[in-house]
Amino acid sequence: MAKQTNQTRLWISRIILAAGIVWIAVVFSREFAGLKESFAIDSIAWLVFTIVAGCVALLFMVPIFRTLLQAYARISIALSDAARMLFVAQILRHLPGRIWGVMYLVNETRSRIPTASMVRANVDFMLYSMAFNVLVAAVLFLFVTTGPGAGIIFGAAGVAAISLALRQNWVGGIAAGLARVMPARMQPFTSAVASQPRLTWVAAAAISSAFVLVWCCYLSIWWALSQVFEILGDVNIWLLCASYSLAWVVGYLAMITPGGLGVREAGFFALASPLMSLPELTFLAVFIRLWQILVESLMFLAFAFVKPEPGASNDGNATSA
Repeated sequence: MAKQTNQTRLWISRIILAAGIVWIAVVFSREFAGLKESFAIDSIAWLVFTIVAGCVALLFMVPIFRTLLQAYARISIALSDAARMLFVAQILRHLPGRIWGVMYLVNETRSRIPTASMVRANVDFMLYSMAFNVLVAAVLFLFVTTGPGAGIIFGAAGVAAISLALRQNWVGGIAAGLARVMPARMQPFTSAVASQPRLTWVAAAAISSAFVLVWCCYLSIWWALSQVFEILGDVNIWLLCASYSLAWVVGYLAMITPGGLGVREAGFFALASPLMSLPELTFLAVFIRLWQILVESLMFLAFAFVKPEPGASNDGNATSA
């Protein structure tokens, strides 16, 4: 009976994964022809740099996810295993609803990782990713409009505030509040999500530091894009990056569209319209989405077939309070 249940879960995971791959193939086939005809690439070398830097940025996200998951599940998880889980989930978040990546991970790891721990790690990862997007956008706007000093001070204060929020378990407090108003049948699970162990200061600082490294990579990517396309050389690339970062958050909150498709682009058009014309912004939005899918697909292919290490041991003392 248990074997049959595991086989069913395996097939559910495979179906979800196959749907994600098919959707990505559809996006590529639909958009690539128009992209090829739009703008000529001025520098292949800088384009390659953006892809490499994008892969490095995603690798910096692995220890963030691993730290959260180890703290909440209280087990030791190999970096390669955490990378596999993260990059499979990243691919599946392009499906409408955005929850498919989490569902896949919950289904696949149920026998070794508590469901509440996996859900909580994913919720924290998504919320703090959005928080850093907003922080970076604010820092870039201040940097351009007020000067480097104000941007650096605000950025340092923001990183400290996010680290404090991680340590003080604000997400757990919000989940606990939700548990009190949820239907009775949902209260036990929501309470379990809320009652996950609190992170240590070391873990919180490590997560924030990794996010800073992620954003150093992404800022270098935006600068490199100004070398890839000549038209971006006349645009304030930092305001463009800030606009897209905020639009990404708006798209992320649009749960019903695949990867925020349409919503993210509409937000980008609204925020960046003073910087570029609508046709130029349309091209850039399509290019960035395809670039993101390409980078995430490369990391998926690199880690999707890594097998989880057997015999994960309890290791809660290293990362939980």
